Amino acid sequence: MSFKLGFLGAGVMAGAILDNVLINAGKLGVKPEDIAVYDIDGGKVAAYAQKGVYGAKSAGELFEECEIVLLGVKPQYYREILDGVTDYKCSAVVSIMAGVKIATLKGAIGKDIGIVRVMPNTPCRIGEGMSAVCFYNVDAVTADFIKGVFSCCGKVIEISEDKFDAVTSISGSGPAYVYMFADGLIKGGMDGGLTPEESRILALQTLIGAAKLAAADEIPLDILVDRVCSKGGTTIEAVDFFRQSSLPEIIKEGVKRCRDKSKLLSEKL
Repeated sequence: MSFKLGFLGAGVMAGAILDNVLINAGKLGVKPEDIAVYDIDGGKVAAYAQKGVYGAKSAGELFEECEIVLLGVKPQYYREILDGVTDYKCSAVVSIMAGVKIATLKGAIGKDIGIVRVMPNTPCRIGEGMSAVCFYNVDAVTADFIKGVFSCCGKVIEISEDKFDAVTSISGSGPAYVYMFADGLIKGGMDGGLTPEESRILALQTLIGAAKLAAADEIPLDILVDRVCSKGGTTIEAVDFFRQSSLPEIIKEGVKRCRDKSKLLSEKL
């Protein structure tokens, strides 16, 4: 193979992964010239070419010349792209397409090669992402390399494919839920007289710190809640209101609706 890793698509998510791979190339044991990229936007390809990445002329070239190809296009377009590929010389295809099952992708490829399904999330852009991976017909060395690719973007967990709808509803879509809660905190602070900048700094750092503390201590979250509260104090006033308003149940229901929609979309792709 001419290249270790190829990127089919250089959009928001695939581009974030490629950017982090380039930053951590030494740790992965690759150089920019070991990587190829193809995108219908020639400007994106040219930008990566300036960093030493090879700009492929077609999607087919990636599958012929790369050992591993990361499929980073929108789900509604992948069949049309794969229909134009005449030869698969790669050993594995990595899909970050939401909702596309391994069996579905295998059928579209029409050849029994390694397939990896990954659900990353948008914080991958700053190296703080969460990626769930599932492997089919992939050897241990290749699997470790692919885990390394996504470790450049944050944390990685290997999980069975039947749990991917649940993964989508938590880590895949979860950033949006967090942003909504953060927005509520910020607006609440502004109602109390804080400037937008002051409230944003206070709210976002509180979320960052609380998440890091929860991850570090591994203490049940309800206990962490209780540790911030005191009887008759200020925190419990808000916490009791959230509980009386069924906030935890509202969140669970939102997650369920996201999970159900993920299952429905998977059946259509």
